[in-house]
Amino acid sequence: MDFLYCKPSVFVIGDEYEILLNGKENGIFYVEIDNKIYYEESCGVLSSEKCMAKIRVPQVVLNQAKKYVVGYRKSVNRKSYYSLFAPMQTAEFAFKPLEKNTDIHIYHVADVHYRFERAIKTCSYFGDDVDMFIVNGDIGEVETETTYLEVCAFVGEISRGEIPVLFVRGNHDTRGRLAELYSKYFPVQEKKTFFQFSLGCLNGVVLDCGEDKLDCSLEYDSSESVPDNYRGVNRFHEYRKLETKFLQSVTLDKNKIPFAVAHVCPMMTTMKKGSQFDIERECYQQWNEELERMGIRFMVCGHYHKAFILSSDDERNIISHKYPVVVGSACPPDDFWGAAIYLNSDNMVVRFTNSKLEVVEEHHLQLQKGEEI
Repeated sequence: MDFLYCKPSVFVIGDEYEILLNGKENGIFYVEIDNKIYYEESCGVLSSEKCMAKIRVPQVVLNQAKKYVVGYRKSVNRKSYYSLFAPMQTAEFAFKPLEKNTDIHIYHVADVHYRFERAIKTCSYFGDDVDMFIVNGDIGEVETETTYLEVCAFVGEISRGEIPVLFVRGNHDTRGRLAELYSKYFPVQEKKTFFQFSLGCLNGVVLDCGEDKLDCSLEYDSSESVPDNYRGVNRFHEYRKLETKFLQSVTLDKNKIPFAVAHVCPMMTTMKKGSQFDIERECYQQWNEELERMGIRFMVCGHYHKAFILSSDDERNIISHKYPVVVGSACPPDDFWGAAIYLNSDNMVVRFTNSKLEVVEEHHLQLQKGEEI
């Protein structure tokens, strides 16, 4: 794989996989599965003047094949007539689909903030027995495209291009000079970072709260003499309203295990009620109503740099909810924690583990099947 900058990532979005490929030089990328070629195109034109590609493939096709071949042709001289490309180079990758219905092993990581070396060690807890990764936001601010490549390399390293990854944007991933390029590198559905997903016996929704303060916060625009309605680089209030409409349109399959993933927990945006982080209560109340209508059995979040279970009767709740929330990342000094989840249809075990692969805490949760409201 000399032509690749890092190992691929196989992202879960909708009922497809999106294979992220990053090369060292501009060229055309292909993915071949069972003699069928998939590629990235724009209105019929193949992408060739960039060194990365996101290629969608049906889950069922890759699940059956359990392997894929990445093809690459370097752009030598892309021109109007008689373009030249270098000979094809290829690299083959194995793939492990989620075929189990019980004892599913999910590793959740969030709030890496560029501590890649320690996070890679933490994410190796399950070894080869991992079935899915959830990379749940706050990998870090994005000032250059190299920043994005570092994140891609991190995800490729933990998943090896073999394990499905659910990738979620965090509030720090919305920050930085090139934050607007997020959709170039990571999964979006109709240019939105919230979407529905299905993977084997699992299905659910990915939510994106955006930033953790109001759009007019000085943190996002410290310019003087600017009216609040023009201030800042964010318009997340309107974005959340679109997300509400999306949630109202979603129906999940309760014969599978339905759950939700969000970087910031909408039901507890802050541990201090009334602070600047206590925002959008009316909107998040609507989100919760829709999630309970869908019958989600649990939610997985990061953001707080603490690892804990937020139960339905926890006094920290800002919005009342019926399902447990696994807040699965912590950042103690000189260490990094993630959450190893052992999932069944009616129960789950959550182990908070550290970079030494030690179990720091263990929680056993019963999961109730949601009912239509």
